[in-house]
This record gives sequence, C-alpha cells and structure tokens, in this order.
Amino acid sequence: MSAISITAQEFDPSIVELGKSFLIIGTDAYLIDQVCDAVRIVLKDKFGADIIILYADEIKIAELNDHLDSFSIFSTAKLLFIKNADNLNVNTKKKELQALADYFSAPSENQSMLIVAEKVDLRTSAWKKIKEGCIHILCDPPKYGTAIRPWLEKQLRAHGKSMDSRAIETFCSRIELDYANANNELTKLILLNLDSKLIKEADVLISIGSSRVGTLIDFYRAMGTRNPKNCLELLERMLNSEWEALQVSYHLNKFYNIIWRILLLKQNHITPAEILKTHLAELYPRQRQEFINFSNNYNLADIENALSLLLDTDSKIKLSAAQPAVLLEMCLLGILAAK
Repeated sequence: MSAISITAQEFDPSIVELGKSFLIIGTDAYLIDQVCDAVRIVLKDKFGADIIILYADEIKIAELNDHLDSFSIFSTAKLLFIKNADNLNVNTKKKELQALADYFSAPSENQSMLIVAEKVDLRTSAWKKIKEGCIHILCDPPKYGTAIRPWLEKQLRAHGKSMDSRAIETFCSRIELDYANANNELTKLILLNLDSKLIKEADVLISIGSSRVGTLIDFYRAMGTRNPKNCLELLERMLNSEWEALQVSYHLNKFYNIIWRILLLKQNHITPAEILKTHLAELYPRQRQEFINFSNNYNLADIENALSLLLDTDSKIKLSAAQPAVLLEMCLLGILAAK
C-alpha cells in the first residue's frame, strides 16, 4: 500500500479495518490516547480482535517473530500494539526493527499493527518500509492557540454544542498549548452550560479566567507599541508557561510579516479600510484595526531589520549553545531599538 499521512485531527475511526496498520508518531499524550483507544475499540468490537501489548524496549527477536506470526488457535483476528517504538532505534534492537519492517513485505489480512513512538527517522530504510505499510498519524501538540480551533470545533460537534466566533477566539487565546488541558477546560465549559447549546464569550471568561500569558494579543500589543519593558516581561511569562522558543519565534515572525504586508499595501496606495476588509483574513476581526494602528509605529526599513534579526535568531536557537531566552531577548531589543 502507498503511505498515507494524516494528523490526529483528520483521523476518523471509520478508516479502521482488520489488516490495516497504524504508525502513531508525536509527543501529545492526549491525542495519542484518543487515536489508540479508537483503533482498539473498533478492532475489538467489530472484528473481535485479540489485543496484545508489547513494549519495544523489552521485546526480543524470537518473541517478536512469534507475535508477528498471525496464526492463533484462539482467534482469527489480532492487534499487536507496540509501545515505546523509539527504543527500536538503538543498536541492540536492530534485529527487532528489521523483523518489524520485514513483516510489511507480506502483512496478514487478519492482523493489524499499532506502533507508537515519539520520534523516529522515517528516512531510514526500515522505518520507511514500516511507514509505507501503515497509515501514519501525527500527534503533535499545538504550536499556537489558533491551531486548537479545528480540534475545538470537532469536539463541540460531538457534544452537540457550538460557540460564537468571539467565544472561540477567547478560548483559543487563553487556553494552555496542550490538548489535555484544552479538553479539561472544554469539559468544564460544557458542564457549566448543560442547558444551552450555544457557549458564549462570557461563559468562556467565567470558566477559564485569566489568559495563559496575558493573551497573545498582549504580546502583539507590546511589540506594536514598541514597548521593550512589556515585551520582555511577556516573553519571560511565555517561556515560563512552557512555550518553546521556536513557538515564540513563530509569533514574532508572524507579527512582523503582517506589519510588512500592511506597510507594502499602504505604499501601493491601498486604503486602511480596504486593507481591513480584504487583506487581513488570518487575524481575528477585533485584531485587524489594532494591526493597522501598530503599522503606524514602523517603517519598511524597521521590518527589514526585524526579519533579518529573526532569521539570524532562528538559526542560533537551532544551532548554538546559547540560551534561547537570551537570544530572543537580544532579538527583541534589536528590533525595538531601531528607529
């Protein structure tokens, strides 16, 4: 079979069939559990499959080969659930990894594989062969608040609920960047609104309370008004709230690319009203006028300097031994000092 790659958000239990295998890769435990539970339930309930759980760090080649043999005197259907598959990457597990890869040369129609790992090198021949024999499902945590929106809308539909646009915006901007936490907060919201199908912004504010970092828009406002003190304080709070340095860098790049676009449009005699109406679709409606105002505090030379500093900082975060927090602070100060 040709390799199929989807995200956990795109996964639908209806694609689960006996004989299909799944390679789950990522670090978001909530998404991994959701996908794995769905696969196990379908194979158990629909096909009566026996479920055998194996741990890659413990399994030996002889035992693995026995399990890969699909014949069973007890059942005609089987699911092999291999956890901690990252451990197959070590030198002492080369035989086991190759045996698993070889299985996909002639997989059984009566057996499914569910292989879970945080990270593997899909460029290597063994993992490439495993991926080609599986439906590959990515289970990564959200990198920014709006990435939670597809998950949120799917969960709301499942519960027979809806949110207005302002409630969705507020939920996504205030929630922790973690699906398990988002699920807990959504469960609270649903319990507080059992008698109403529509969840409003006021309901979200009552349930969730304060922002995870004073809201991302506060960080944008600090940059938009060129306020170094607020920028550094918010940066510190973001990093202390378990934001990755590259997540912060993403938002810096996003902010200055939007300002750059606005300034170029103004230079080409596009009116602010037309910019608001046509050119800022990726922003929430209430943010668009603010970004127009932010652009008044910058010129094109400032943005060229900012994007150059951000490119250099991105490279240093990935390649240098310097503390990412220090690199981001120096980058911000360099951007805001230019006038």
